[in-house]
Amino acid sequence: MITLDRRTLIATTAAALVTPGLFPAQAEAAMSDPWLAYDRRLRRQLAESQGDFDPDFETDLHDLGDIFRRGQRLGALALDPGLTLAARAHAADIARTGVFDHMTREGFGPAARVGLLARDLIGAPAENIAERLNADGAVRPDQIMGQWKTSPGHRANLLAADFTHVGYGVLRQGREVIALGVYAEVSARLPAPAPLRVASVGAIAAALSNAVPRINQFSVSEPGGEALVETYVESPGAQTLPPGAWQLRPHLSTGARKYLVAWGPVFVLG
Repeated sequence: MITLDRRTLIATTAAALVTPGLFPAQAEAAMSDPWLAYDRRLRRQLAESQGDFDPDFETDLHDLGDIFRRGQRLGALALDPGLTLAARAHAADIARTGVFDHMTREGFGPAARVGLLARDLIGAPAENIAERLNADGAVRPDQIMGQWKTSPGHRANLLAADFTHVGYGVLRQGREVIALGVYAEVSARLPAPAPLRVASVGAIAAALSNAVPRINQFSVSEPGGEALVETYVESPGAQTLPPGAWQLRPHLSTGARKYLVAWGPVFVLG
């Protein structure tokens, strides 16, 4: 996350007001069509693969993950429906495409899936992935968890102290299992799932109304990008962004006039 102070935020917004068109001229929106197509694909995969998901296996992975965390004196992770959708959708997509990777051929990664499917969640995600086919006998949850425990990157996700929520997705193809764990530090919640398509920046601001904790200011970036394209300290006025795909970057107060710039849903503007 990026840390900003209130003075920086005000100066950034003032610059946009003093120099009309400065930010829009610099802004390069991500093309909306690929994002809309990927969202449709993920949701189609969720619907078409529903009978192949294994909820009991997913529950066992959650239990085993919490047992592992408690053994390291870490708190348990709460199940999150949006993270579960992201995990299941990518498991189904791997089965369809044969691309066993965190990134799709088009370049969509875990943050893209969470930004599209976990639409009330504010927080950056991480992802574990596994694929297994036993020579003899069915694949068991402890075998998948064992793979993750012995892999440094996957183990780090299992034991990240800041993570608060998780979603698991397990898809069976005959005797083969594709398993996903999607983890996040959930910093805030929107009052309802945000719409994917919006007509204005004001509609993005409206999606933040009554968020918990309260969010009074936000930025936007290209999806997955660290650079903040424009910042809104108070209620946004006229449309100032070109049409395209943008990611919500809420500012979370950390006290003493400091803010963390978090990650929120992806919006398609226009």
